Amino acid sequence: MIGFTFKYFFKEMKKNISMIGAITSALLLLSLILSMFYNKTLNPPLSTDNITEFYIGLFRATVLLVFMLICIYLIVYSANYYNKVHSRILGLLKIFGHTNQEIVVFFVIQLVIILVVSLILFTLLRIVVTPLLFKFISFYLHEHVDTALFGKGYTDTLAFFFLTILVIIFVEFRYIIQTPTTHLVKGDEVISYKIKTKSLFKEVLYLFLFIYGLYVMTTSTLKIDLIVPLSLCVFGVNGIVKYTLPRIIQTIIQRKNVSGEMMVVLKNYIFIINQMSMLILLSILINLMMPVMIYVYVDISGFFIEFVLMYVFTNLILNYIIYQRLNIRRLENKNSYKKLFILGYDLKSIKKYRKKEIFLFYLTLFMCISIYLLTLSISLILKEVLPLKALFICLAYIIPMTVMYLITDYKEGRSVLSWKKS
Repeated sequence: MIGFTFKYFFKEMKKNISMIGAITSALLLLSLILSMFYNKTLNPPLSTDNITEFYIGLFRATVLLVFMLICIYLIVYSANYYNKVHSRILGLLKIFGHTNQEIVVFFVIQLVIILVVSLILFTLLRIVVTPLLFKFISFYLHEHVDTALFGKGYTDTLAFFFLTILVIIFVEFRYIIQTPTTHLVKGDEVISYKIKTKSLFKEVLYLFLFIYGLYVMTTSTLKIDLIVPLSLCVFGVNGIVKYTLPRIIQTIIQRKNVSGEMMVVLKNYIFIINQMSMLILLSILINLMMPVMIYVYVDISGFFIEFVLMYVFTNLILNYIIYQRLNIRRLENKNSYKKLFILGYDLKSIKKYRKKEIFLFYLTLFMCISIYLLTLSISLILKEVLPLKALFICLAYIIPMTVMYLITDYKEGRSVLSWKKS
């Protein structure tokens, strides 16, 4: 069993590298955020006797906790998806008589290798990236901002990392025990796909929450109490993208005048939306909430640069993990290419349809966030609450997404050509 475990690990090396990249990035992001929050120059100690400073400290701790949870979730999410893309081998091992404990050991060994490699890479990258980050902060603030390479930020990251390992092992064991063998053999990442049933009340509620969020932005001044109504806006946008939009497209697909080619594209587009639902929620949450925090502290240099960097780093890691998620999906597309080729589609057509699916996904993600982000920024600039240069915050969202889309689009085309050559 041990020999087979290592043989299978090297056979699936491309998927393992994607996992290592996602986990290393999440650890690096978490450590950089902790290093900035623990730095006394950026976050000077607050007096517990002053009620205002107490609430500021509580707000800091809440933001820090949210980002910790996001980073930990990204690691657990990656491990859980790793399970699903390897569900067939889990099902086959069950069929061949291996016990649940043996199958858990089979996958835990592979994940331990991935986690150890990720930890080593994270440590090496931190040694390089952390000094560069704080040199940039020092340049921006025009004062020296120092930090320890292996200080509290690093040790706390390790503590959360080992806690995450325990969660992953629990997820592994629970997934293997509870998932039916038939689902595993067929491919659990496909079985989890479904179209949400129609609920007119929910769809109207999602639209109302989104419009309410836009209304608040255009009628209010920039204050921290915007967080509450904009939290409702997050639920609205998320509901529209994940539930309303797929159901509308499903209705369009059922019409008789829809071509077979467009039906293939739209069905796969809905599938991607469904499979990426949690990453979509995280992207919406970060891109709707972080600009408000940045704008609130635009006049406080330490807080401002800290939140800007957190926003940039988080967008980079989210877009990178979305890219890796699509990359792993691409590795599983050989059967889909084969079916389309048998049905008479040439390589050019298959390549075009795959690129359309990716374009529609990124367009959806871009539109649902950019409408909000531009409305917020332009509204506050017109009210003279913010300077015109504050629009650069939008670039922290647009540039990473555009770069990852172009890379993904190119890789999608290359994937079809590579399949045919093989």
